[in-house]
Formats: sequence, C-alpha cells, structure tokens
Amino acid sequence: MKKLELRIFRFDKNKDYEAYYKPYVYDNYENFKALYDLLLQVQDDDIYFDFPKDENAYILVNSKPFSLCANLEQILQEEGFELMIEPLSLKRATKDLIFDKKDFLDEFKFVASLVNDEDKKLYEKYDYLYYTSEILKFNQDCFGDSLFYFIFKMIEKYPGKKLDFLQILADKNRGIFYHLPTKNKDLEQIIKKLKDEISQAGLIDKNLINFKEFKKEEERKLTHIKHDFKGFNIGFYGYENEELKTKLKAKIMDFKNPSSGFELLNFNANLAYKIAADIVLDAYDKGCDFLVVDEAKDFYMFDTCCKDLMKESGRDFEDFYILNSQELIALIEGEESASLKNHKLKVTLI
Repeated sequence: MKKLELRIFRFDKNKDYEAYYKPYVYDNYENFKALYDLLLQVQDDDIYFDFPKDENAYILVNSKPFSLCANLEQILQEEGFELMIEPLSLKRATKDLIFDKKDFLDEFKFVASLVNDEDKKLYEKYDYLYYTSEILKFNQDCFGDSLFYFIFKMIEKYPGKKLDFLQILADKNRGIFYHLPTKNKDLEQIIKKLKDEISQAGLIDKNLINFKEFKKEEERKLTHIKHDFKGFNIGFYGYENEELKTKLKAKIMDFKNPSSGFELLNFNANLAYKIAADIVLDAYDKGCDFLVVDEAKDFYMFDTCCKDLMKESGRDFEDFYILNSQELIALIEGEESASLKNHKLKVTLI
C-alpha cells in the first residue's frame, strides 16, 4: 500500500519569524474518512499543530480549496498521495491552518444594509471563494468572488432589491467585471448571468465590455518534424496540444494562469498589463527560451503590449519573444511564418 506523504504549512505568529512546511507520513490513511479526520490524527501526533475545528471550513490541498468534510479517498484519487496542505491565506496565517479573515469579513459592509444577520452567516461560508479569487493577487481593492456569489443568492431571496445589488456589482473600480476566470463551472455561470443582467439594466458603459476582435486563423496541423527543439526550454500558455508537446525534445513548461489580463484592458489597463507581465516574467525567469500562446488576445497582451508590460513591471525582456501556436508548428516543419516580421518582440531563433 502506498504511503500518504503530507507537507503541512506551519506558522505561529507569536513564535515564528518565517513559515515552514513540516512533513508527515501515514500508512493507515484508509482509516480516515474525511480530511478532518486526517488532520485530527496529525494533531494527536503533534500537539503543537492546529487547524479550524469547523468541519465545513476550507483549506488548500495542492493549492486547491477543499472542505474539511471532503472525502479523503476522493481527494487522493484526484491529487495523488503527496499532499501539500495550507490555509486559505498564507499571508494572514496566525496559527498553522488558522488565519485572520478580517479582510474577507470587511467586504460584507457593501451589502450589509440590504440583508440581515442570518444572511451574514451564509456569506461567511463563502470565504474560500474570496481567498481563491485570482484578481486579489494583483489588486486587493477588488471585490472577491465570494461577494458575487453571495449577491446572486441574495437576489434570489430579495428580488425586489435586485437593482440595488446589481449597482454594487457594477462598481467600475472593484466590481464583477474584474472577475478572472476559474474552473468552477457553477461560479462562472453565475458570473456570466450577473454580468448580462447588469448590461441589460444599463448599469455599465457597453464600450467597456466590448473588446478588440481578432480574426481566427485556420488551424495548422503538424505534418512532419524538421526541428524538434532539442535543448530548448519552451513555455506554453493556454495551448493544450499535448500530442504536439510529446513530439518535441524540448523541456516543456506549462503556465496555467487563468487570464492574460485582456478582459480588464478597458477597465484598468495598468492592472491588465500587470497581470500579463506577471505571466511573461514567470516564463522568462524560469529559463524559457520563448513562450507559445494559442489565442490571439493573449498574443496581443504579451507581444503587442510588451512595452506597456515592461513599463508596468519595471523589467526589461527585449531578449525574450512570443510565438503563436501556428508559428511554432511552421518552425517545427522548417518554415518561417511571414507574421514573425510583425512581432514587437523580435524572434531571434532563426
């Protein structure tokens, strides 16, 4: 039987200068029904360890939110037998997996006059949506996804207050149009519905939600390999052609950031550039020779807007460059796409 290997975030604000990750190994994990049961065992084995005692509380497992009542067997099926366990917020940690939620709770003030104390208890259950909101990594002033989800529930409960709720969501500096995509299908459907209702109610300037359109190029299929890029480090953003990647002899690095910032250009260009620069510099700093993208909007952010990205980040990456997936396939086949001449970041590969 496989051993369950844990690395658990440890930090005591009253004793520790820095956080660390402590290893634990269990070979009797089949005795634990829920994640909560596993952490109780960890606490029995390590009396200095602490975690929330609410079984409905959330923590991060391999950077994904899971309720403490989540089935452990299911988690192991999804994540494997090496688990990194952390609080929802590392920077606000007070004692191991326990952290200060003041920033999340403060967001409730924007809807407090429209709801009651019982509703607040519901809001408090959505902390995991707040702390996994990608936008907060770049701008703490934006509403988190928790407030959007909560407002959706409140509109269902108080339909007569719908316009008041939508006006809060339509805030041009921190509202729902700053939401960055997630893999939570339920949340994404709710976000889309709320955005549509805001637009239909005339609460947002439609020029802000109309984006530059790009012509869709005909997809090019790889027919033969002349250059396999052996010895190269290639970064991929938003390009899921795993079959092609396996045919290359390069070291492949995938960058999973949910947004290149394009959706925010009309609302806050500097913030959009900040998000895009973070992705490009991540690839650059990890030693990628170049970054490949699939969608034209992402190429626009990374290459066409490169001067703005460098200005926003205070970093120079003129010696780096971006390829779209069609240009990469052409190079693999030994051809040079005419579009390479139009790049802002000049391609030095050929």
